[in-house]
Amino acid sequence: MEIEVLEVDGKVYFHRFFCALKPCIDGFLEGCRPYLSIDSTALNGRWNGHLASAVAVDGHNWMYPLAFGFIASEIEDNWTWFMTQLKKAIGDPPLLAVCTDACKGLENAVKRVFPKAEQRECFLHLMKNFQKKFRGFGRMYPAARAYDQDIFFEHMAAIKCESQEVVKWLTDYHNLLWYRCGFNPDIKCDYITNNIAEVFNNWIRDIKDLPVAELADKVREMIMRLWNKRRNIADRLPVGRILPGVMVQLKANTRGLGHLKVVSAANWSAEIWDHSKNIAERHIVKLHQRTCTCLEWQHTGKPCQHVLAFVTSRRGVDLEQFV
Repeated sequence: MEIEVLEVDGKVYFHRFFCALKPCIDGFLEGCRPYLSIDSTALNGRWNGHLASAVAVDGHNWMYPLAFGFIASEIEDNWTWFMTQLKKAIGDPPLLAVCTDACKGLENAVKRVFPKAEQRECFLHLMKNFQKKFRGFGRMYPAARAYDQDIFFEHMAAIKCESQEVVKWLTDYHNLLWYRCGFNPDIKCDYITNNIAEVFNNWIRDIKDLPVAELADKVREMIMRLWNKRRNIADRLPVGRILPGVMVQLKANTRGLGHLKVVSAANWSAEIWDHSKNIAERHIVKLHQRTCTCLEWQHTGKPCQHVLAFVTSRRGVDLEQFV
């Protein structure tokens, strides 16, 4: 915890605040994917500052509050201070992805404090800025969602044919990673938006008018209650390596795969034909290497539809071992 004050004409004033509870830090370092979403929300009490937060995701993809703090405004100096305190809390992980919105001060602060981190940008904020200047360009969405670089470049080539200005604008103003094919697959988090931070902002929206001391204690209390609730959920879960919720989702995804044809090549590899489009696509699945040429499995850590089609075509295969 850090509290910083300002001294003006001999009087001491509150300036900014940072808090990261140890259970939050330990849980993030020991059990969460190395992904952080950073954002802030304006307070509406007597102190008109911002509540900044660093949010991760747990195994259920639920919002995981790691740290929070109060800053006077979203300027680079305040964000650098906040990120510096965050680095003191979690260290400098060798593998880390940080997602931010279109705030340049925050982007510069992340670059300065965590220079080795993969910097991602919220695609939703990018498109809001994009639509102020350009119209159309529906290919931006499939380009951002594509796991395969070839598919991404195909969409970007079509966009470039429509307007050279778009590519220049993206290079000049939005040069961070906003497209999945550029993400490091080892992060195992393919989010292209900063929505997980917005979940935190929505979670504390009813208490934003409290004085800062009471607000900090209320957020601490809410985190404590949240941890207790999730601990009770965890106590009811069966013992296993993979969360039951993930397995339920994957088993649901095994339905409706009739458009995929499995051509086995060996015990651990196969060619999957996708007949859902006019031209059949083919993907190579190699179970022992944990790879599929669609690249979704590598990025998410959860089997894609091609892997599911292959695994379910075989007997005695445990789906859990491929997560």
